Amino acid sequence: MTNKKPTIAQQTYEKVCAIETMLKAHLDDKPPAASTDKQPFLAAAAPGEALAVIRLEDAPNHLPCFDEADLLYGIPGLPILMSYCPAQVLYVDDEAYLTGSMIFFRIDRDGYTVSITVEDLYRLAEFLDEHSLMVVVDGTVLPTIRLD
Repeated sequence: MTNKKPTIAQQTYEKVCAIETMLKAHLDDKPPAASTDKQPFLAAAAPGEALAVIRLEDAPNHLPCFDEADLLYGIPGLPILMSYCPAQVLYVDDEAYLTGSMIFFRIDRDGYTVSITVEDLYRLAEFLDEHSLMVVVDGTVLPTIRLD
């Protein structure tokens, strides 16, 4: 028997095959599908309306463009994102005011939506209280949320 050392071409081929196998395993590794009872909790609000806790699956009922054509707003000092419809932003004197619904949520380090906490709800209520304004446009008074 001969103990022939693999050629450089054979070694390269084996390494490429090993990398392809690892890459395929990584790409096929998808997170488990979430069942209804495992859906994360989010918060929903609208100017002049109370903050409500909702499930991820109910987000489109509050914000139809959620996760499709929405914009994200990072809330200063909070690890929470706010999603809203860009068509519902009113600009007055170079200031932006949201006139429609918004959804608040957290994401984990992998980019998946996770539940907000009870502390988040208190801090969101403070944020909404501090940013809620009545804006007069063409003689009509509108409840809004000021976007910084």
